[in-house]
Amino acid sequence: MEINFINILFLSSIGFIISFIGGMVGLVLGVIRLPFILSTGLSVTESVGTNIGVSTLGAITAAIQHIRNKNISLTIFIIMALTGAIGAFYGASLTKNVPINFLLILVGLIISYESFILLKENNNNNDKITTESLLNLNQESTSKNYYYYEFFLQSIIGFLVGILGGLVGLVLGSIRLPAMIKILKTEPKIAVGTNMLISSVMGISGFISHVISNEFNFLYLIILGPSAMIGGFLGARYTNRLSPTNLKRLIGIVLAIVAATIFISQITELKIFFIYN
Repeated sequence: MEINFINILFLSSIGFIISFIGGMVGLVLGVIRLPFILSTGLSVTESVGTNIGVSTLGAITAAIQHIRNKNISLTIFIIMALTGAIGAFYGASLTKNVPINFLLILVGLIISYESFILLKENNNNNDKITTESLLNLNQESTSKNYYYYEFFLQSIIGFLVGILGGLVGLVLGSIRLPAMIKILKTEPKIAVGTNMLISSVMGISGFISHVISNEFNFLYLIILGPSAMIGGFLGARYTNRLSPTNLKRLIGIVLAIVAATIFISQITELKIFFIYN
């Protein structure tokens, strides 16, 4: 794909839409953006590095908006970011010894299941998470045993997602986010903001690695970065306008698209790492 006004407009528009939706649901969606960057004719390594850079820029501005909207759990962020980083480091060291394509299919299946769970639930009285119910839960959960239990769950989820992400070259926010909602019982908008903040931090780390290796295209980063930043920032503004029920449904739909993208990539035998989803 040649660099001309039409192509720049097309790529920027696609990047804006992807980041807008991602900012709203707490996912950077690099797995969806990557095929469009590959279509420009860049090498796989340049495309992957550029994609991480664009995704990170969009994630940072979205995270800033979520912080402003108080959609962040600092405790969950610290625990899951640290354990996720440790798990990713360990998983990355094992990459040469595992069947990547099989693991990517496994990732797709996990995301598909989580999407199905979010879409099928009725979200009536028994599963509706409101601010009031969370306050009551916090009042009832001051015991040390509950604190340790929460710490254990957050650490395990962060570490396991980190290992799997390190193995396949993905941040796997698309697995972390629904786990935060369904297992940790985090309010959807808080899970969205916290997941985006975790993804932005891990994205910065991954992009620095590609910059050191000179595995990115600065021109395309300049072209696609601003639209991703604007899209992520504006999308995050709409998170709080959605009810918990509608937000979870939207997350479920987006997860289904992510899973389909992963499956299609394997069916068509695109032998690449979909780094940073």
